[in-house]
Amino acid sequence: MVSPIRLDKDNVTVRALESLLTHCESDKNLKNDKNVHMILYMGKKMGIQKDYVPRIIPLKSCKLNKPKELRILLITKDPSSTYRAALAADSATSDLFKEIISIKNLKRRFRGSKMIHIYKEFDLIVADFRVHHLLVDVLGNKRLPFVIRFSRKSLVKGQKMPDECDPSYVRAQLRNICKNTWYVPNNDNCLSVNIGIVGKTTVPEMIQNAHDVIEFLTDKTKRPQGGVIKGGITSIFVKTSNSPSLSIYEKPQETTEPCDDPLRL
Repeated sequence: MVSPIRLDKDNVTVRALESLLTHCESDKNLKNDKNVHMILYMGKKMGIQKDYVPRIIPLKSCKLNKPKELRILLITKDPSSTYRAALAADSATSDLFKEIISIKNLKRRFRGSKMIHIYKEFDLIVADFRVHHLLVDVLGNKRLPFVIRFSRKSLVKGQKMPDECDPSYVRAQLRNICKNTWYVPNNDNCLSVNIGIVGKTTVPEMIQNAHDVIEFLTDKTKRPQGGVIKGGITSIFVKTSNSPSLSIYEKPQETTEPCDDPLRL
């Protein structure tokens, strides 16, 4: 495991986050920014092919959201009636989703310029793992859907997956997605992770979340979901979607001791 980076040893991180939140209140260009992002720069590229699948990063103490606080869209395979009926009939999931739609109806309803409505109407998109890989061409990469399963049963090669729906299992996955943060692997040396919500998450909570993110992404025992950072972390910044980046960490430069050996001719 890489030596931990402590962001609470001095007041640099506190001052940066407080300044950022103050600007969000006073700058009209930042009024609609909701999330505070931590930007991590690594010594080497991650070298992971982007698959547009968000990976969950568990947060130990500060939870970001609850399902009931978000407008959630569920995308299913065709037809969606089986899942809609099962989820509506169970008290655990009856009011969990703002809308449940099949991928066929999604393509029909949100075509071309209408796609912008899906970004405005929903805070979170989740999709059946059997159709998730088809959504990049439909939704683009502006809003990436999370993968969920309707049942704990595993897919058996050569057999069709039964159309079962376990509402309690669906709810458990939704709670896990909403309360934690996430990242999407890429082939670059830069990664952006949400560590807090403007007006909701306190500065100490954001710092704790940042530590959780760093620990998870640098700990090789967390693979394959975590432990993906290569070459260590070289610098860290915080920002909102439209704000400037504020530095909170810079890797110390390595110094070499001068050589005192006598010069030989």
